[in-house]
Amino acid sequence: MGLALAELGSMAIPYKILDNSADLFSELEKIIRQENISLIVVGLPHSLSGKNNDRLEITKNFISDLKKHFSLEVVTVDEQMTSVLYEKQGVKKDLDKYSATAILETYLAKHSL
Repeated sequence: MGLALAELGSMAIPYKILDNSADLFSELEKIIRQENISLIVVGLPHSLSGKNNDRLEITKNFISDLKKHFSLEVVTVDEQMTSVLYEKQGVKKDLDKYSATAILETYLAKHSL
C-alpha cells in the first residue's frame, strides 16, 4: 500500500510503501502519531465501466476497518488510472507510493487545502 503526506497548503509528497500484513494497522497507527495525521484519503479503484469490481469491494472493506481502528475522518478519491499514469511516465519502482501521491494531490486540488 502506497502512502503520501501533505501539510495544509502544500503539495503531496511520496512517503512510503507498507506491506498488507498482520502488522498493517499497528504500522499505520505509528505513522499517524509520528506525522500528526488528521485525515486519511483513500483511492477508490473504480473500473472503467463504472461497475463494481473485486478491488473496489476490498478497498471498501479496508475503509471500514480504518474507521474502526482510528478516530480520523476517512475520505475517498477516484483513483482510476493513477498507476497507469505513472507507468506511462516510466515509473517502475515504488509505483504505489507515487499513485498515493496523485490520489492525495487530487483531494488537495478539490479541497484547496
